[in-house]
Amino acid sequence: MAQALTPEDTRSLDRLHRGLTQQTPLLSPDPFGITGEEERLDLRKYWLILLRRKWILLAGAVLGLLVALVKTYNTTPIYRSTLLLQIEPPSTQIVDAQERISLEPTWDWTYYQTQYALLKSRSLARRVIDRLGLEAVKPTPQQADSFFQELKRSVRSWFGGTEATPPGAKPHMPNLEAVLMNRLQVMPMKNSQLVKLHYDSPNPREAAAIVNAVAETYINMTLERRYKARTYAKRFLEERLQKVRADLEDSEQRLIAYARQREIVDLEDKLSSVMRRLNAMSAALSEAERARIQAEANYASALQGTGEATLKELDSPVIQALKEKKAELELSYQEQLRIYKPGYPKMQQLHRQIQEVEKQIQEEIAAIRQAIRVEYETKIREQEALRAKVAALKQEVLDLQSQTTDYQALKRDVDTNRALYESLLQRLKDVSVVAGISTNNISIIDRAQVPGAPYTPNLRKNLTMGLAVGLAIGILLAFFFEYIDDRVKSNEDVENRVHAPVLGLLPLVEEKEVLEVELLTAQKPKSPFAEAVRSLRTALSFSTAEGAPKILHVTSAGPGEGKTTAATNIAITFAQAGKKVLLIDSDLRSPSLHRVFGLPNHLGLTNYLTGNIQPAEIAQSTQVVGLFSITSGPLPPNPVELLTSAKMLNLLQLSAERFDLVILDGPPVIGLADALVLANLAQGTLFVVDIESTRYGAIEGAVKRLRAANAPIVGAIIERFEPRAHGYGYGYGYGYGYSYDYQYSYGVSEEEARLPERA
Repeated sequence: MAQALTPEDTRSLDRLHRGLTQQTPLLSPDPFGITGEEERLDLRKYWLILLRRKWILLAGAVLGLLVALVKTYNTTPIYRSTLLLQIEPPSTQIVDAQERISLEPTWDWTYYQTQYALLKSRSLARRVIDRLGLEAVKPTPQQADSFFQELKRSVRSWFGGTEATPPGAKPHMPNLEAVLMNRLQVMPMKNSQLVKLHYDSPNPREAAAIVNAVAETYINMTLERRYKARTYAKRFLEERLQKVRADLEDSEQRLIAYARQREIVDLEDKLSSVMRRLNAMSAALSEAERARIQAEANYASALQGTGEATLKELDSPVIQALKEKKAELELSYQEQLRIYKPGYPKMQQLHRQIQEVEKQIQEEIAAIRQAIRVEYETKIREQEALRAKVAALKQEVLDLQSQTTDYQALKRDVDTNRALYESLLQRLKDVSVVAGISTNNISIIDRAQVPGAPYTPNLRKNLTMGLAVGLAIGILLAFFFEYIDDRVKSNEDVENRVHAPVLGLLPLVEEKEVLEVELLTAQKPKSPFAEAVRSLRTALSFSTAEGAPKILHVTSAGPGEGKTTAATNIAITFAQAGKKVLLIDSDLRSPSLHRVFGLPNHLGLTNYLTGNIQPAEIAQSTQVVGLFSITSGPLPPNPVELLTSAKMLNLLQLSAERFDLVILDGPPVIGLADALVLANLAQGTLFVVDIESTRYGAIEGAVKRLRAANAPIVGAIIERFEPRAHGYGYGYGYGYGYSYDYQYSYGVSEEEARLPERA
């Protein structure tokens, strides 16, 4: 029986665990320093999903092809007859007596849309039916290809079946107009005036006959409608012309009566003459006002002794002569004053002469000023006279305008009615000329021919559509199954849930190619599997700062996920590298190392933990040089108590001192506590994931339990990896170049490369 741990053993176990973890710092849960990857569209990921679900895609494609094939051979053949029609836009005519020309036709979107609608109108369909006598055709068993029978069959297929006919009631007759319109297709040709008319029918002859009849009936309807429109226009113009003629005569009579009553001959000439006189008088009045203002200014200046009056005084020869005489008399007076006294008679006579000349000068100045005043007064009278004349002319114009208002209104009515009458008369003449001419802007370019082969069903088209629909359904199902499938599919899935890097990808090995996959690295050292294990060994060597963990615990979420395969091959590859490795079978519930290496299992780990056997007695060498193994021994009833004992701790301490690497092949995590104990004892835990069976929930639950037990998870391994199916991994997507038939040569044969068997 196992001995219980003493307090000293517990403290020793804690010191060992802390010492190992402090000496070898482990990778962080996120070794790449990435807390979250940015979501992006990864087409390669979707492509890999389709590769994994290729059988679903294949099944969908096959099913689609089968459905298309069955539908093609169960569908009634439909024949299509095509007619080419040209619809020119109507030419625009200028209806004039002197110049009647046709403008170049222009594209009118509304016009063409109207024509397309007319081609599929019910009235046109009815005319075609009446023209061909389609209603007279009776559906009989002998007339399998009749139009009526085929239409009835088509209607039945459109509505997904037939309605039950009550006993004694007549069978339901289809709406022939609707059927014909639905089968007729109007296809305008881009950037042209051409239109293709397609008609589909089970009877090829009826298809050609109907589409030809549609085109001919459409042309006849167009001509008939145009002729009716012109006839109606002529009749309308005649009726309108009679009314306008009556209105014109009535307005002329009113105008003549009004002119006779007012004795009006030509008011327009009289009014024009008065207006000319008014304009002339207005101009004269403006000139008189200007002259009056100038005379007034001259008069004011004369009163002040300035301005034009002064200039006239200076320019007057009489005044100049008088001033010269005065100057001479004054000079003589001054000279005589030297001799005579002022009272001397001669002196007094000179004085009287000077005064007389001065008086004459003043009289001349007064006369000039009086002339300016008279001129000013004359200008005032002229202005008043012109103003009165202008006022009289204005009044005369107003009187004429007030008298001719009614006359002008009556005359405008006459002119308007006469212009309208002449216009209608000209239009009536033009319509009468063209009423009997029917121009046709619609013509048949290529008549419909009887088709020689059915238009539908199209086997190639149906198979293509069936394949496309089948693939689409297959893709949807593939993504649906991928969504509900929670198994691990890539190393990214593992890293996101383990929160540790994927250190290695061990490829899938077919059972027929190897007897024991647990020893494949030793048996076929040049195989891709062995190369993957060596790559894993390298990754483990760099997983901590001191290299590979001294005590490595290998576990998984559940049983059967390849823990033993990973542990044995890791141990073999480290031994091949010259390391001294101890592999301990710690799964005390379902051990397997003794079967792998062919070792006896009567003495093992449980014997050491429950008895007094020394570690050297239970360690056994294997066929791989440098690799030793401790089997489980007899299965105990209490594995957890044995693994938590002090002897287990002592065994690991002693093994870590004697060996370069100690590997614990542990039990699964889910449902058991053994793996948690071993993970706590080990320096690092390696989590094994089977890409074919391990599910997301199992990984997350197992990792959560390991993290709760403070287990140092150094990384994960993916087992049974298929590079072609998943496309991920460290080089497997590109291939190593190995195969079991073709080996990369190391210079020795495979037999020579194998390690010797254990003696």
